Amino acid sequence: MNRVLVVVGFIAFSTSLFMRAIDPVVPQISGEFGIPAAEVALLATVFALPFAIIQPLLGPVGDFFGKTKLMLVGTALLVAATFVGALAQNFTWLLASRLMAGIAAGGIFPAALAFVSDSVAVERRQIMLGRFVAAALAGNLTGAWAGGLIGDFTNWRGVLVAVASCGTLALVLGLWGFRGVKHEPGERFDLAFALNSYKAIFSNAGAKFTYLGVLLEGIAVFGLFPFVAILLHQSGEYRATIAGFVIAGFAIGGAMFGLVVPQMLKIFGTRGLMIWGSLLVAAMLCVSTLRLMWPLEFAAFMVMGVGFYMMHSCFQLAASELAPKARGSALALHSSFFFTGHAIGPLFYYYGLAHAGVTLTLIGAAAIVVATGVIGAQGLYPKAR
Repeated sequence: MNRVLVVVGFIAFSTSLFMRAIDPVVPQISGEFGIPAAEVALLATVFALPFAIIQPLLGPVGDFFGKTKLMLVGTALLVAATFVGALAQNFTWLLASRLMAGIAAGGIFPAALAFVSDSVAVERRQIMLGRFVAAALAGNLTGAWAGGLIGDFTNWRGVLVAVASCGTLALVLGLWGFRGVKHEPGERFDLAFALNSYKAIFSNAGAKFTYLGVLLEGIAVFGLFPFVAILLHQSGEYRATIAGFVIAGFAIGGAMFGLVVPQMLKIFGTRGLMIWGSLLVAAMLCVSTLRLMWPLEFAAFMVMGVGFYMMHSCFQLAASELAPKARGSALALHSSFFFTGHAIGPLFYYYGLAHAGVTLTLIGAAAIVVATGVIGAQGLYPKAR
């Protein structure tokens, strides 16, 4: 089982490269196709929205036919769509490829989360989920940083080829590593069973706090990332490598948290992690209104990453226990709401930056994060523990 969990972690790492790799090269795509940079940033929405919408369907599919099978099929389609995108001759072509990549990616991360949750006892689950998320964050880190670096030395097409090549390696490793994994699928896909699963999930009073919470944190935090390169351009920093490095700071912070989850739990408890994590994120969003030199922006994003995953890991734990007999469906909904937030977030920042400016938009995002953490902690963990 340890071997299989390592393989799942590598798939999470590899497919997470696809999430943030394009963010540092938004200005390059803008220049080649003659599209305003703020509109190119909405490629993040085009990827995240279908990713989110398809989750409620793919959760039951994973429960019935096997989570590892769903991961492998999703990875294969994601790689193919990304290679196609690297050949795009116009912006519409690129847009369509990102749409297909988002659909293909829809089954990978939630299926992996559910597989880890099924494989680990509840008393160790938050620690293992934290480490799994650390692997995914390492992918985000590498995707953002390497995307900027490769973009500076080649172009945005080279970035897509690089991440698709890594995805191919993950697919091969998965085909080898998942040999002999046993599943307990249903005899057929039963729509009534799927609907009953979701009914059971939403009958849990914690569902509204869990799913609304991850939706709002996705909007307020991840919606900012496609605009980092644009904001740095406005401050006079034009290197895609630096934009990628700043975004990677967030993932570095999250990976640091993943390494010290047990110690943090002992210090803060689950409720404390949510509240203090939200305050850290909000503080760093406010720091970003100052438009500091990029090394200080990097430091702020790193602290923001620590705070975010302090809060987010608690939402993940809650989602994994909403309906244990339909865990794949519950975690698929978790991912669906979270990535709906990813999809709405760039729109929030697009209109906010255009009409309210940097300062008011970031302060508004900070207020959303604090409300999410405090209210979520009260609703999900009313007693300190």
